[in-house]
Amino acid sequence: MRKIAIIGVGFMGGSFAKAIKMSFSTVCVWGYARSNASYYKLERLRILDKVEKNLEKLLKDADYVVLATPVYAIVEYLKKISCYLKKGTIVFDLGSSKELVEKSAKRFLPKEVDFVGCHPLCGSEKSGPQHSVSGLFKGSLCIITSSFKKKSTREVKKMWEKMGCRIVFMPAKLHDRILSSTSHLPHLVSFSLMYLVSFSFRNFSSNSLRDLTRISFSPATVWTDIFLSNQKNIVRDVEKFIRVLNKFKNFIKNKKRKKIFRLIEEINAKQKKFWKKR
Repeated sequence: MRKIAIIGVGFMGGSFAKAIKMSFSTVCVWGYARSNASYYKLERLRILDKVEKNLEKLLKDADYVVLATPVYAIVEYLKKISCYLKKGTIVFDLGSSKELVEKSAKRFLPKEVDFVGCHPLCGSEKSGPQHSVSGLFKGSLCIITSSFKKKSTREVKKMWEKMGCRIVFMPAKLHDRILSSTSHLPHLVSFSLMYLVSFSFRNFSSNSLRDLTRISFSPATVWTDIFLSNQKNIVRDVEKFIRVLNKFKNFIKNKKRKKIFRLIEEINAKQKKFWKKR
């Protein structure tokens, strides 16, 4: 029986607990509760084999440790857990930015413990273990930012594949650059749009506004950390996005009908190719 200890049993951590138990019959899944309130909630939900409030007890004899907290909390836990891990433990995370986490793991974890950086590209604007979904990872892409040459990486890869994920390997730096454009910027745009629109207009809102602002309900604890931990890439992409908005603004301001039309047509063509089934 392999022991898996999860730190951060929220939506992602809870979904991981459900998925791993469905996929492997020979695992015992423990989860960490920082408070009495979270302890009783997790006990009531029954998504774990054991809920533990003591970090040392949680990690004792753990074969795998899963860090499913916001990014800066992952960094803090990498510091805290190092003295409690047995030789050969594999630690992996579910964080949405990777370079900071990878550097922190190298700095804080002992040499006899292996770290594997993971980012399953799935989720929800909802938060909390009560919303966790057993089939969340099925058909999703999971990016692994650690070397495939390591035995621990290959073990974790098999785990994700058993839960239904497709795997792609890439360096942490490239991951952060890509995800800034494809995930982090879209969330920032959604937050900004929701901030902009007057509450008094809500009775006249269309489905397009609902679609564009759905993810603006995403938790502040998670997204504050993502924005700050991938600061350089996000600031660069925001500047690029502002240039596109300014292009539209200038065309509209100067009534450049043909230029507006051509720009939208160019975007239409790109959108069609972008989402074409690969």
